[in-house]
Amino acid sequence: MQKIFIVILIMTLFTTKSQALSPWLKNLENANKQQQIDLRWKAYGGQADLKLMHEKLADMNIQIFPRPEFSNKHWDLNSRVFPVSEKSQLELQMPYGNIEKITAGHLSVNSNFTLSSGKLSVKVDSFDLVPVEKGSNASDIVNFQLIDQDKNHLFTITSVHIEYDKERGLLRMSNMDLFATAKLAELLNIPALEGQVIGQLHTYSRLFIPEFAETELRGSDCNNHPIWPPAADVDVQLVNIGTVQWMRNIGSDKIIVAPSASLKNVGSADVAWYQQFTGPFDPYGNDQHPFLNWSIYREIDNRFEQLAYSGIKHAFLTINSNCDINCNNSHILWLGCEDVYGTGNNDSSYDLGPRAEIESFAGSWDNCGSFFDPQCTGSHQNSSNATDENRLSVYTSDLSDANTTQMYFQAWYLIRDDVNIFNSMGYRTIAPVQSGNIWLMNMGNTFSNGAALDNYVPANSATAMQSSKTIDTKEGLVTAAVKVVDLGGGLYRYNYAVENYEFDARFNKYQIVLDDSAQFINPVFADPDHDVNNDWQFVRNNNVLSIAGTNQNEQDWGMLFSFSFTTDRAPATAEIKLSAAEVPAVARNSTIVVPILIPDIVFKAGFEN
Repeated sequence: MQKIFIVILIMTLFTTKSQALSPWLKNLENANKQQQIDLRWKAYGGQADLKLMHEKLADMNIQIFPRPEFSNKHWDLNSRVFPVSEKSQLELQMPYGNIEKITAGHLSVNSNFTLSSGKLSVKVDSFDLVPVEKGSNASDIVNFQLIDQDKNHLFTITSVHIEYDKERGLLRMSNMDLFATAKLAELLNIPALEGQVIGQLHTYSRLFIPEFAETELRGSDCNNHPIWPPAADVDVQLVNIGTVQWMRNIGSDKIIVAPSASLKNVGSADVAWYQQFTGPFDPYGNDQHPFLNWSIYREIDNRFEQLAYSGIKHAFLTINSNCDINCNNSHILWLGCEDVYGTGNNDSSYDLGPRAEIESFAGSWDNCGSFFDPQCTGSHQNSSNATDENRLSVYTSDLSDANTTQMYFQAWYLIRDDVNIFNSMGYRTIAPVQSGNIWLMNMGNTFSNGAALDNYVPANSATAMQSSKTIDTKEGLVTAAVKVVDLGGGLYRYNYAVENYEFDARFNKYQIVLDDSAQFINPVFADPDHDVNNDWQFVRNNNVLSIAGTNQNEQDWGMLFSFSFTTDRAPATAEIKLSAAEVPAVARNSTIVVPILIPDIVFKAGFEN
């Protein structure tokens, strides 16, 4: 009797919570609203497409059977397709064709795959996808548990891209991350497996649309949308980094790392979200979409360094959850809407490209002649390879350096016409630990908006021993920061960090005042690569210290370079000059603290007007 009570309680709890409505629906004035809310659409049958991350599993000494068809290619090109039982179904709340909730049911999949480690194996002959309340990521519409034929909860499924395909009458749930549970880790006797994303699942089911269901929201607020810039402001906020995952090992000294990320439209304009090569659309007459990128930073010996950065993830779909306005188009981020991109999605080969193709300040990209379409055919012809191409690869020696006092993982959605780039980026602390061949990234509990550099020296602040200044060059934002350590005996250690957020012309030289008679001890330069041959060089001449690079290592957008040295000159207000690589040499006044802190930044560039 007690067991029955518990089951009923859980079902009632799920059903009650599932009735909560998004703001757009709460505020909608429509005579048929309650009827549309009460109707239940049904998704049934179809197929499930399972993609297991065979490289990552191999690094954990886990084998997949049947073996991947293309073991030398990226995991997302290896699929196992299984039928979904026609007798299983999901019930959905879809007023006006907008997916609000999955309120009941499950999907039963007839599968055939095995995961083995040594003498232990888990054979999955069938599994159920059981909807559960979404976890900590409020941007999700639904999460699932994957329960096998023996009632084992093997995976928790998040970051569901759920979409109503009106033309085909399908419910598509794609790009779903498979997180290994404690049970799967126990069955394979690999404790560190718990919490690892080891695959993706996609399902395609037929939809039964109930009588009287309206499949499109007409009238009301949608008559006035979309609203495009410049008539209104684009402002997209990164609201969470849900997880940071080790994806696989590259050789003996590097690993690939990728995050999941959630965002929200907090502006007054709708935001274009069109997949590459899908055609020209308003408001820009192209296939405009956001570009996600991510980086790792550390504090070490009082310095702030960037260890690695990714290429560009090209966004292609928005789930539009928790919207203020929702007008039936998953390629427009409507007002107040949220979206989520999972870890596996952000490691996908199809959508990862080089950052060099992005005009960061404009937030634009040209598909013709790009990495994806080098011959300008107007279609997708090329993808990232199975190793580290266009991904964040970081040296394990940097992650495990005992002198590191703090490490940060930062993500940034670069959005065209965004009025505030700093709420479009955010960070969490990480504390990577190696467990055999597995890396546990140990993400901190607190997510913060802004640049991770602001933890080193608060943005636009100045004290006697540290300062930071963010400057709008009119062609992009850049921050210069410095922290001074009093070593005693009349010596001071100066630690500078310069981050180029979106200045496409790139930097190739910094200059600060340092008189020729001052001591100059133990200079250190740091950039994200490990190539000492392209490090910038320190040169002293006419009371100026120059730190200069070559055209082989200019500081592009999204990159942070840092340098340090010791001198016997106490901090004072002075200038730092940043020279651009591609514009005429014309100075522009500004300020920071140098040996000298940073009151003014002087730009040697031709954009001060």
